[in-house]
Amino acid sequence: MSGAPQVLVVGGGPVGIASALLLARRGVRTLVVERHADIYPLPRAVHLDDEVYRILADLGVADRFAEITMPTLGLRLVDANLRTMAEFRRSKQVGTYGYPQANMFDQPHLERLLRDALAAQDLAELASSTELVDLTQSGGRVTALLRDVATGEERTMDVEAVLGCDGANSRVREIIGSSYQDLGFEERWLVVDVLSDRALDTWQGVHQLCDPRRAGTYMQVGPGRYRWEFRLHDDETVDSVVDSGVFEQLLRPWLGDVPYDSLQVVRRAEYTFRARIADRWSDGRVFLLGDAAHLTPPFIGQGLCAGLRDAANLTWKVADVVQGRADEPLLETYASERFEPAKALVLKARMVGWVMTGGQDAAAHVRRVALAIACRIPGTTDKVLDSAPPHAADGPAVHRVGRRDKVSGGLLPQPWVEVDGRRALLDDALGHDYAVLVAGTPDPALVDAAERSGIPLVQVGSSPSAHVLDTDGELLAWFERTGTGAVLVRPDHVVETRAPRARGDVQGALLAAYLRGRGLARRAGADRAAS
Repeated sequence: MSGAPQVLVVGGGPVGIASALLLARRGVRTLVVERHADIYPLPRAVHLDDEVYRILADLGVADRFAEITMPTLGLRLVDANLRTMAEFRRSKQVGTYGYPQANMFDQPHLERLLRDALAAQDLAELASSTELVDLTQSGGRVTALLRDVATGEERTMDVEAVLGCDGANSRVREIIGSSYQDLGFEERWLVVDVLSDRALDTWQGVHQLCDPRRAGTYMQVGPGRYRWEFRLHDDETVDSVVDSGVFEQLLRPWLGDVPYDSLQVVRRAEYTFRARIADRWSDGRVFLLGDAAHLTPPFIGQGLCAGLRDAANLTWKVADVVQGRADEPLLETYASERFEPAKALVLKARMVGWVMTGGQDAAAHVRRVALAIACRIPGTTDKVLDSAPPHAADGPAVHRVGRRDKVSGGLLPQPWVEVDGRRALLDDALGHDYAVLVAGTPDPALVDAAERSGIPLVQVGSSPSAHVLDTDGELLAWFERTGTGAVLVRPDHVVETRAPRARGDVQGALLAAYLRGRGLARRAGADRAAS
């Protein structure tokens, strides 16, 4: 990396490496420090959704991720005899954001491809076997005290921001005086990953065992790779369950004619599933992301997804402020936009966990009947499996146009379109910075305002003259359905604001006025940085 780092990322897991990649791709020199010498070799997270797959595309690793992932169909709840109580099957494989809605993978493989991408970046570097000792702030700068784990040698570094991606036992969270709020869930579980030369006869989805004696989860992670998770009793340990033969008894109903002795155990470990969220996500130019900011039970597979959403939300804001294109209040929108969605996701996982693992108590029959009925209600399955966050609230980075605006603050969909005669996903046409997307012919005032703001204007239509040809009609249908004529899209694909369509006309003057004020502010910041 040429030059001193502008941002320090603490923690070299997937959230930390993704943050560094996003910053480097926006021109910010970034150093990642990780106290371990190499990638943690055993699998942990196993699921990503289509929204987060889109973030991997922003990192430039979507094609490589496709080589290591396996789409999954949905969720099946089974009773103690493995009889199906309810099945939530996804209505479509490819989601709103252009990728499969549910994707299973092996975390060490994902981390390796992320680190390979980081190694190819001139503006980012990873320092392994290095730990954070302390942080101090003064005058908009952060001084970090770092220590070499092997030698004990210490050094200081001045940076413009610190991103704490250092997990549940975060040193960064400790330094800024943030504490976890306990959201009322804590259970000990045995997690075992196995390899099998013979394929198991199984539905390609996640199975949740709703048994009061031993709640469990089973899923196929990839070709020949399977995971079982079972709740531990108070008097049990991993060794006592696995070595005593109890684990073999638990697995036998799932194996069919595949001998237990033919399985290769890749990992066996105890995890304590918790529901917690940090009460403060930032202090000045120091921020918490991922498990440092929130812990979620695994029942809806959203732990790593939430951390990567943090990275997507924060990194472009840090880049804009560090590079002088925006002022400090933009950084304050990170916590205001991410705290409530993250908390809602943790609470949803806790609720789904109770429904799944509540077992066969006095209310079990009622719960089974309710689940069976729910599965037959159109749209219910998608609501159960949906993990899309609520829209971001108004602030420096979101501007709603009227009370009925259901577009601003939400993610822009990503259908397949045609650009310059080739079929591509929408993000390929918009790029990775701000963009104005217009359905039909743009208002001249809007064209002028976008040009003066330095933001590209992209016209979408059904005729060959459009910049983006909507061959399938999905994007134009979205504009029509939402009553929208044009949108200003942020680098994280969130719609910052929109121009409504009234009586068939795009109200471009409203968006043009917004762009003029916003663009002048961005240019003023850039001029200050240059001077």
